[in-house]
Amino acid sequence: MSRTYPYFDAPLDTRYEAEASRLLGQDHWRVLQPFRLMLSERQWVAVPAGILTDGGTIPRIAQSFVSPWGKLGQAYVMHDQLCEYLSITVDGAPVSISRTRGDSLLYVALDVLGATQQEIAVVAGAVELYRNVSQVNLPSNRAMKRSLESKWM
Repeated sequence: MSRTYPYFDAPLDTRYEAEASRLLGQDHWRVLQPFRLMLSERQWVAVPAGILTDGGTIPRIAQSFVSPWGKLGQAYVMHDQLCEYLSITVDGAPVSISRTRGDSLLYVALDVLGATQQEIAVVAGAVELYRNVSQVNLPSNRAMKRSLESKWM
């Protein structure tokens, strides 16, 4: 079967993790099955099983327009992974990307999942504002979270 790029190669499957949520100080879910956003035959964003995610970190004011989970949850989980490692796979090898590129892949994923242009605009506005105000440009992974993930794997 021929697929049109981009697409997700598997659905999102998560489980709430009470102990990790307690230790990390906010709700977290574990990804139970790996998935990828396939950008092309040679390029993808991999989300491995076992990672912990808080889903979509969306400001409350934007949640009236866009849910932090729901039909777009898979895009937010993928974006969490991108923000933590700022890496995609090209020709089977990890390649570093910028935070701006990671954010742009979120918008691609939202489109793949059927987000409206209004939903993408709301998310993009919040993401761009956060990135510009916080000046974040480094991977955001934390040792405690990585430790909890590695114990599961």
